[in-house]
Amino acid sequence: LEANMKVGDHPDLLPKGHYASNLVLKGEEGIEVKSSIQRGGWQGHNPEECRLMVFRYVIGEQESGEFVPLTFVEILCAKLDCSDWSFSGRKGVSRRTPTASITTSGVEKLRRNFLYRLPGVGVGSHKDILAQT
Repeated sequence: LEANMKVGDHPDLLPKGHYASNLVLKGEEGIEVKSSIQRGGWQGHNPEECRLMVFRYVIGEQESGEFVPLTFVEILCAKLDCSDWSFSGRKGVSRRTPTASITTSGVEKLRRNFLYRLPGVGVGSHKDILAQT
């Protein structure tokens, strides 16, 4: 993989040698990358069929009062379809950035297909699921 160097690009990571250059505005192949401190509610700008990777992290003071340095707690990755997104768009003359939220089906795909997860940090039925050998 290589970084997509185009401003406003999609996806963020490109298969090396797949495109003529690493300046791709809208590519069909690759991985879109997000990072989030949130346990869910992830968004993008458009509902797109894509491979999506989410890096979940914690940092700073936690509810327990413990101070935690930047720590990645989960890495989730799945191929999402357009139906795995809910599009908010814009209304009237609004200048708000259009947003697309990942639906329950998309979040479930990501949680089922985790690449990395610290013990006990999964969400819901995935809380205690760790990698099988």
